[in-house]
Amino acid sequence: MSFRPIFLLPLAAAVILRAQEPLNRPEPLLPATTAPSPGENELSREAARRAQELGFPALAASLYRELLRAGPADRTDLTLALATALLDDNRPAEAEQALRDLAGPHGAAWHLRAGLAAARQGRFDQARMESAAIRTQDLTAEDRPWNLFLQGMLAGAAGNFPQAADWYTQAERTATTDLSRARFFLSQEEEGMRLGPVTEASAEQTRQNAQQFIGTATGYGFERTYAVMLADLGRKSAAVEEIRASLLGLPATERKRADDFRLLLGMIAGADDAAGHDALIQLLASGSDPERQRVALELLRRASQNEPERSAFRAELSELMAAPAPHPILDDLLFFRAELELGDRPPHYAQAEADARELLNKFPGSQLKTHALGILAASAWEQLRYHTAAVAATQAREEMPAGEARKELGLVVAEAWFRAGVLSGDTKDFSNAADAYAAVLRDPPGNVPPGELMFQRLEAEIKADSLLDGEKRADSLLKLQSVLDQFASDPAFDATDRWKAEWNLALALQMAGETDAAYVRVTRLLAAGRLPSAPGGSALRAQMAWLQAQLSFDARQYGTTLDLVATLDGHLGDVPALKDELRSTDALLKARAYFALKKEKEGLDTLEQLRALYPKTDSAAHSYLIAADHYAQQDNSVAAQKLYQKLAEEFPQSPDAPFALYQAALQAEHRGQQSDLDAARLLIENLATRYPESDLVFDARLTEGNLLRTLNELPQAQEVYESLRNDARYSRRRDIVYVLLALAECDDAQSANDVGHVENARSLFEDLCDRVDAPADVRVEAGYNLGHLLAQHDHGDEAQKIWWNDVVSPFLVDRNAPRLGAKGRYWMTRTLLELGEQYAAQKGGQEQAKEMWRMILKAKLPGAELAEEDIARLSNPAPKP
Repeated sequence: MSFRPIFLLPLAAAVILRAQEPLNRPEPLLPATTAPSPGENELSREAARRAQELGFPALAASLYRELLRAGPADRTDLTLALATALLDDNRPAEAEQALRDLAGPHGAAWHLRAGLAAARQGRFDQARMESAAIRTQDLTAEDRPWNLFLQGMLAGAAGNFPQAADWYTQAERTATTDLSRARFFLSQEEEGMRLGPVTEASAEQTRQNAQQFIGTATGYGFERTYAVMLADLGRKSAAVEEIRASLLGLPATERKRADDFRLLLGMIAGADDAAGHDALIQLLASGSDPERQRVALELLRRASQNEPERSAFRAELSELMAAPAPHPILDDLLFFRAELELGDRPPHYAQAEADARELLNKFPGSQLKTHALGILAASAWEQLRYHTAAVAATQAREEMPAGEARKELGLVVAEAWFRAGVLSGDTKDFSNAADAYAAVLRDPPGNVPPGELMFQRLEAEIKADSLLDGEKRADSLLKLQSVLDQFASDPAFDATDRWKAEWNLALALQMAGETDAAYVRVTRLLAAGRLPSAPGGSALRAQMAWLQAQLSFDARQYGTTLDLVATLDGHLGDVPALKDELRSTDALLKARAYFALKKEKEGLDTLEQLRALYPKTDSAAHSYLIAADHYAQQDNSVAAQKLYQKLAEEFPQSPDAPFALYQAALQAEHRGQQSDLDAARLLIENLATRYPESDLVFDARLTEGNLLRTLNELPQAQEVYESLRNDARYSRRRDIVYVLLALAECDDAQSANDVGHVENARSLFEDLCDRVDAPADVRVEAGYNLGHLLAQHDHGDEAQKIWWNDVVSPFLVDRNAPRLGAKGRYWMTRTLLELGEQYAAQKGGQEQAKEMWRMILKAKLPGAELAEEDIARLSNPAPKP
């Protein structure tokens, strides 16, 4: 499964998210899909909800449309959410169309939105019919205020303005958050500005009434109405001047009245107009009503989507927040600035996170706490810091009330842990993901098929187990079979997800050395498992049959492999697109089985036929590798080299081509003649020149350096090693230590008459001895060579200290000494033999020498016979003549 991420919690940050790696491995032999993962769908849904709540309905609508195009199962909920966003964005006709596209029967939520859409378009008879169909007890807490608002619209349309005002007030009071209350207040204000037909005469009468009651509450009301009437008559400038005059005439004690007039000025002039913008900023800076300040904040934000207005708005927010006295809605200001910073291009992650954390620290009870945690999760997700994203999403989930949104966020937590594991390679992260998926399964969201959750939980378990060592890994995977069997008995576990899970578990068992168990599972599934009915089901069966044949080969049942390959064509009837791909890979498997059965001619004939039938396929290229590997195993390096080179010549674009050139070089090196070593060098040069970005260039160049040392061309070898050492692409590779060791030994070989080489070699050997990130075998070899170098230049005492302190003690005597490989054991023997010789040459040092050699016997190191001879030589010295 692969996807394009759409984590859009911080609204405008939507357009700047980078493409990320697929959540799961793609299905074999099939192209990766572009469908979002369930977790990605939930992130997108949460982003749309937040956009809606924060007053960005256009963005919310676009996100809901994208989710609907992705095809999730819960189209009803998504369509209702889309209609809500379109209504908020004053697009009632589009909302109505979206509702019509939703098949019945329709519930209270549908009729509510249909009624609002009709009322917004002035079709109040239709709106009343929809209102009558609403069962208020079926409405959610979020929808109930909108139903009250609809009643207010209907009352106002009937001319009952006091009752309309009462409905609007109830809607505002019933809203569940400060932000939603502010939005209802704004909607009420906007409805209040729709006065119906206005004439010059009625406006003049209102002006006179304002003059008659000037300086009183009644007069202020007439002044407000007169300004709205002027705006309705298209005389916006006059309306603005009227409100300004009213503000100038207000006494200082009428602070709330001033807030009201400034908000009205901002609504009539618009936040993108200088007068409207200044009025809203003044309301934010010195207003006395937090609710009106939130409305002003929303209006300013709507007008600040693009530059330079966006940067100017952020600067104004910063100025408001820097005032000596804490701002009444400081938590809102912090959140809006954080959201702006995260939506910048490029995003200002650090500043956004700092604002979100300040909000959480200063306002632990803020209704914006969940939003602030969402910003932290979104910022971390975008920067691939999935641990942080998982923790923030978990905290956000804990703040949410029980319900679908809380369930859905649990899926986000699970996926964040899963992605953390992909990056870290830590089994604990995958275990956390598996636990999180298990928790989601206990109370799953209604919009995610349970089969997908079961599949993902199993995938997390498989990945966690794959990071364990040896027997623990195999035992855990074997136990996981019972979990998959339990899921398989659940009707909710979709057959397609079940087959994919079986595929992944079989591969994991195979990698853990439990090939027989994997073969049994796949065979049982093909014999009894119900075929997935979804598109691609036949392809899955064909792939599973191919895996069965592969597993039989790995289980060394080569005759069975040939039988199964012969039946594979029977699985391809419904998947013509896979025929060539599967038939060509089947031929590769068939040839390998023939080679394993010592039927060389049949194997080679099969590969020749493959290349004739499918000459341009990847399998044709791979056929040369299989034939070459066969010859290499027969120690026919000449034939193997020719085939490796042929692959590179005929398929230069194949991903196998660099590997083939490298293998050809190794085959030439294996023969060891001067001409062969020269040929190996040419092949390595060819690889490095044609495929400079290949990961094999490092290994090939290292091999080239070793070849040159074999040819005693030490300066040229040193030049190759230095080029690798100084290449920034390789400086952080763990295996760079092998280059440094070879370089040190190259200097050592040239040190007989050159002090510069002596110092270079000594410095490199010392560094390697001290590198805790170097393998133990490398450190032991470096330690031996360092001591040998010192002994060769008359520093025997120092050599003894190096051999004991840097080689024998830490890597043999110490109880916690790391286990040495074959090379490390060889160099340990060399060290003990020479250290013993050093002691034997010293007066009174014979017992110490014998103890060094006995250590070879006790540790069962190679060279036991030499050690025994040396001990016997000192214990029974030859008589003097």
